[in-house]
Amino acid sequence: MSMKRMALLLSCIGSSVLIASGTLSADKPSQQGGLLLSQLDDTAADAPFDLKAPLPGNTGAKALSSGGPLLPGMEATTAPPISQPAARPARASSSNVDESALRFYASQNDSARVSMEIKRIKALNPSWEPPSDLFNEAGDPAVEQKLWDLFGEGRYDEIRIAVENIRKADPSWRPSGKLVREFDRAQVRAQLIAASDAKDAHGVLAIAESHPGMLICTDVDSMWRVAQALIQTGQEERAQELYKYILIRCPDPAERLATVQKAMELLPVPAVKALMAAARYRTDNGKAFESVQLDLLRRQIGAVASDATATPVPPADLKSFEGLVKQKKRSNDADLLGWHYYSLKSWSGAADWFKLAMEWDKLPKAAEGYALALRQQGRLEDAEAVAYEWRNASPLIAKLFVEIVATALTQPNPAPFDDARLVRTEDVVSSTKSVNGGQALGWYHYNKNNFPKARQWFETSVAWEATEANVLGLALAAHRIKDQALFRKTVSKYGPQYAAVAALQTYDRPQGGTGEGGRVIRRSGGGGGGSPQASQLASAAVEQFKNGQYREALATLDKRGGVAREDQGLGVLRGWALYHLNQYDKAREKFAELDKKQSTRDTQYGLYYSGAKLDPLHRGD
Repeated sequence: MSMKRMALLLSCIGSSVLIASGTLSADKPSQQGGLLLSQLDDTAADAPFDLKAPLPGNTGAKALSSGGPLLPGMEATTAPPISQPAARPARASSSNVDESALRFYASQNDSARVSMEIKRIKALNPSWEPPSDLFNEAGDPAVEQKLWDLFGEGRYDEIRIAVENIRKADPSWRPSGKLVREFDRAQVRAQLIAASDAKDAHGVLAIAESHPGMLICTDVDSMWRVAQALIQTGQEERAQELYKYILIRCPDPAERLATVQKAMELLPVPAVKALMAAARYRTDNGKAFESVQLDLLRRQIGAVASDATATPVPPADLKSFEGLVKQKKRSNDADLLGWHYYSLKSWSGAADWFKLAMEWDKLPKAAEGYALALRQQGRLEDAEAVAYEWRNASPLIAKLFVEIVATALTQPNPAPFDDARLVRTEDVVSSTKSVNGGQALGWYHYNKNNFPKARQWFETSVAWEATEANVLGLALAAHRIKDQALFRKTVSKYGPQYAAVAALQTYDRPQGGTGEGGRVIRRSGGGGGGSPQASQLASAAVEQFKNGQYREALATLDKRGGVAREDQGLGVLRGWALYHLNQYDKAREKFAELDKKQSTRDTQYGLYYSGAKLDPLHRGD
């Protein structure tokens, strides 16, 4: 070291010692300031978060070993730091002291600033001693600036190469302590990020444990990643302490707000509320957290919207939120409230909020909710109109429209659709290729005895996707228009797949009757229980049934009932006559009555078909 640099160092150290001892009065702090300095300890704002510190309420618990990793068997690997000469003397606590500013002033030969920096560091760290080689590191600032430029671009491998080249040219040169520390920290941080992105929570914690100094406010992102890893490994309480550290210690308001928002994604609502309560003493947290409080409330409302058994939203909070939504005309929040009330089966309240959301903004989801709420209230025409108006806004709404009209189309005695309504229904069904819509139109026309049109829609529905309901409808329609080729083809192709379709093979027997109940006709045989009149009436009823005269067949059976008891075969015939007259509920009651007395294939078929007619869209579910 030159005599000039030695003199500079001694003068700086000497003045700082005098200042520390109180002999020199320049910039002497007041008594109160000295007291504050004396109270500074490792709880200062720049102290890193301690992953191994006992949790609150568990101070007697044994702390993790400071020498090992947080999780046994998980050793953190770090990139080797930029090497420094072995001759550099060790100093007590030097690893915990930021000497970057001191060395910068020394590199500028600014003795006044060096002296003041030594004074500052000594006040914070009384056991620290200034490095004896402080002025030896002075060099060309441009050389290191190039390294900092590479560092800023994340080109760490090039920094290593550059350092090696500089050292070859000047073996006495070495990078500043700040660059070494920042480089090593960046390497470790890159490893932690890689482990976090790979969902390796244990790896993240091992790296953080091996490098405790990295959990500081200048690297909040790393702390967020460590908190997430703690939660993923079941250490929620310690994660809460880490979040609390950021909220209380770290200066950036945006980072504190983001911290609460991240905690909301991973922690239950009570835990997030506790974090916010702990951070309230910071006056600059209050206003920023208002948005978080609203988000928490939205989360609670959304939980009920998804599951009606979730914890109810406090009425006062809900009322306050509703008032704010109306004041600000927030359509998304109105939509959320709509689904909240829909989940609670408050159809009227849900409809009101969905309608507001639609008025404030064109939200397809709100329109879907509005149509659903109207349908639940029995306002089917209004629901159909809303769904049709919004059909092009969302495939779900188009599907909902088809569901609503399908319900109307498949009523036991459906009201006639006017031409315009029927045309628009057919248009939507065709454009969406709705299987259920196609078969619903098929059943509508079938029940109106428009069998050719029924066959057309059943065929279309089967072409989109075969189901038991549309295949059965196609076979029945083919039978009614006497297209035996199509009937046999349908039964042969789909009979092995659907039992109800296979059962229709009885229609094709030569001695059987026409339509459902053919086997019943053969079995009843016109029997009259020994009475010639009863026998004649039974034969007449069977003949009328075969000719499709179902009302006449029922009247004949009623007349016969006055002279003889109705046997099982004629009872089933009555059930099928009711079925063909679209009186499916009465038909099912008759088949159920007969099945209770004596269960046969005939009664089972009757129950199956009549039940399916009452709810054809769910056939085969």
